[in-house]
Amino acid sequence: MRQIVALIGPTAVGKTDVSIELAKRLSAEIVGCDSMQVYRHMPVLTQQPASSQRAAIPHHLIDCVEPTEPFSVGHYRRAALDAIAAIRRRGHAVLLVGGTGLYLKALTDGLCEAPPADAKLRRELLDTAQACGSATLYERLKAVDPVAATRIHPHDARRLVRALEVYELTGEPLSRFWQRTEDPTLPMTLVGLNRDRAELYERINRRVERMIREDGALEEATRVSGLPLSHTARQVHGLKFLEAYLKEERTLADTIRLWQQQVRNYARRQLIWFRAEPRIRWITIESDDTVEAVVDQVLKQLEM
Repeated sequence: MRQIVALIGPTAVGKTDVSIELAKRLSAEIVGCDSMQVYRHMPVLTQQPASSQRAAIPHHLIDCVEPTEPFSVGHYRRAALDAIAAIRRRGHAVLLVGGTGLYLKALTDGLCEAPPADAKLRRELLDTAQACGSATLYERLKAVDPVAATRIHPHDARRLVRALEVYELTGEPLSRFWQRTEDPTLPMTLVGLNRDRAELYERINRRVERMIREDGALEEATRVSGLPLSHTARQVHGLKFLEAYLKEERTLADTIRLWQQQVRNYARRQLIWFRAEPRIRWITIESDDTVEAVVDQVLKQLEM
């Protein structure tokens, strides 16, 4: 059986370029592990692999879901398992690439069988978070599910809402569902890419500038902002800032600054999540490393 390799790390670390060369060396097909790159019509905003890269290596779970449709970690797990099974039948290796820790965990550790979302209840909880702050939800969660509260950040409104939603719907804490998760089905080798923090942040800043000034992010935001986007799709980085700019509610300089800060904060949260995963074999990319040199380091990790 050909191996499954997960190449993960924070946004803008350089995963995409490394993944293309690594997939060639492994005779692998790529399965995306990114909660935003699944959406159609937003290749720039979600930083999807370029069309030339997707032509060179088969990609799955990229540019495959309408942004008006709901798409959850459960949807992702089922679609990813189907894609992985098909790749294996073709005799190829599987290269999982992305930075969404929850999606990775759903594949490595299974997914708890908690009840589906309740739109009305979720809206009420989200409204509370917006009006009173996520700390209010966190205090409620500590009272009903202290175990979950130790694993969910006080500012992670989405996961706080989900934990409270499960408790309200079932009377059981979400942590109890975690104890009854599906058996892990996908043993894989996890390789993480990282860079010096200052360098990573500078790469993020440059990327955002380029997306706005050269790559067409404003035009893309104009096209999708009028659509009835799903709650998750509306969380695409930068979208709310670009919409405010298009409405002349914010200057371009402020738009860029706020977007850069949002993505830097996200990268920091990604690293916090991944650092808690002891199975990841980390590689620190130096500023002068070539893609080929990084791939060589990844392959050495796979031999260990």
